[in-house]
Amino acid sequence: MGKKGAFTQVDAHRQHLHELGHTDDDIARRMGMIAEFQTVVAGPDGGIPSTAGRKEVEGFARLLVEQGRNTVAAFSALRDYADWLGHRSLTVASSELMDCHNALDVLASVIDKDHGRRVRDRVFPEPPPPLGADEESRSRFTRAATGRMERTLSREGARAAWFQVQHGIPAEAWKRSDAADRATYLRCADIDEFLAVKRAERDELLTRLRDEQKPWYTTEIDDEVLEFVKSDPEMEVGRREGNEVFITKIPYNAVAYLHEKDPTKKRFFACHCSLLREAILAGQPISADACTCSLGHASHYLAGLGEQLEGEVLESVLQGDDRCRFVFRLPSAIVAAPAAKTANSTDPTRRGP
Repeated sequence: MGKKGAFTQVDAHRQHLHELGHTDDDIARRMGMIAEFQTVVAGPDGGIPSTAGRKEVEGFARLLVEQGRNTVAAFSALRDYADWLGHRSLTVASSELMDCHNALDVLASVIDKDHGRRVRDRVFPEPPPPLGADEESRSRFTRAATGRMERTLSREGARAAWFQVQHGIPAEAWKRSDAADRATYLRCADIDEFLAVKRAERDELLTRLRDEQKPWYTTEIDDEVLEFVKSDPEMEVGRREGNEVFITKIPYNAVAYLHEKDPTKKRFFACHCSLLREAILAGQPISADACTCSLGHASHYLAGLGEQLEGEVLESVLQGDDRCRFVFRLPSAIVAAPAAKTANSTDPTRRGP
């Protein structure tokens, strides 16, 4: 594994960061974190072993948490280096560590905003696990929090709160892609053409990642996965039927999902939520209201329509299904009118379940 040898890899990566335009201070910080990780997990040649993955990353994260150095910048330095090396298991492990890392903080803030500090404190009597906590710890905390939400909020209130979390991705981060989709939609004759364009973009991206042997986020794309996704118009885009659009999530670990026979493990491989999927393996019950978080995330697939769409979770692995599937209901104007006639629709920054 690697590009020539432990020391030349580090030197080459430093040069790579220079070429990307990173400042000297940022490069020094990143290289210091990489060197520290290499020291902790050093293989026989002093470099990062090809077998390094989740165990090593979580062990290093515990060290950083204890020292108060568990920052997004620290873990990003490790992830970016692993990705540059082509070290797949290390890239996935470090990415998973940061995945949804602030989602519980966002949830607490939403409950505070919508229901008040007293209600928030009943749901969150203690702070969420810190960035760098392992999935088992995050799952245990989230299960307890969802239980308190069920006892404190109405089902509608709990789902509305989760919808706004959207994997912890802030509204600012969505603006560019939402605006790009809006521009695409307005160039299309209607919603069906828009969905077809987005489906073509999906297939082109996944085909390129397959050819370059790069993951889609943390999902490996091989020939079988590519054909599986391309064969389903609902996946990550949506399929219209009357005034409804159905969206199905690509399984998180699609390669394992396609070959798994055990129903519990299959559901685990389908789940994208690092806050909850450990509970699936452990057979621990948890409120499927939390899946409204993914409904909120999926609502951005249709942000180009410029409408506040009502949506619903139809299937989810938390409630025993083997996939996650959503439906969004379209206003009659979108179904009946060309895209240009809806150019003055509302800004697509807030949609509801």
